[in-house]
Amino acid sequence: MISIFTIINPDSNNGQQTTDSGPFCKNSGFTLIELIVVIALMGLMLVFSLPRLHNNPFLDDTKKSSRWLINKVRTLKESAMRDQKRYTLHFDLDSGRVWETNEAMSQEDIENSLMDSYTLPDDLRIVDIEYPVTGKIYSGRAEIVFHKAGYTNKALVHMQDGDEDLSFLIEPFLPDVQIFEKYASFED
Repeated sequence: MISIFTIINPDSNNGQQTTDSGPFCKNSGFTLIELIVVIALMGLMLVFSLPRLHNNPFLDDTKKSSRWLINKVRTLKESAMRDQKRYTLHFDLDSGRVWETNEAMSQEDIENSLMDSYTLPDDLRIVDIEYPVTGKIYSGRAEIVFHKAGYTNKALVHMQDGDEDLSFLIEPFLPDVQIFEKYASFED
């Protein structure tokens, strides 16, 4: 005898549980084959990405120092305008140290800033700092001043990593630093 429920709902099986694999099946999960395929694909992606990690700019000391200098120049230009203080970026060309000061710092703060200076890696050195009017400074200390009005001294910072030259052009009114992968000069 056919019940009324069966006629209205032909998918019902009179209250018996089915083992069909539907959307509410209790046996859900990944098969071993699916897991092996996913792991193999991840391994292939890793094999192709390892050579790129070898030349990763985040692992290179030269690029790390370049990014530090670029960000420091940008930050000091913004801070000079925001705080209405004159900031100075100091370079010790002999020791490869770089630090910042501002006009409101006490003598003790200046000494602490010198002690907390950024030191370039051993294989990277500052060759010289070139100014358009006063020329080049090869040794000792050099400064780049960031004024309250948002401009700075125009300068070229020349660095050398082994036999590779890098030049950083700091423009008076532009926030970004231009990088040249050669020894650039104002005379060029």
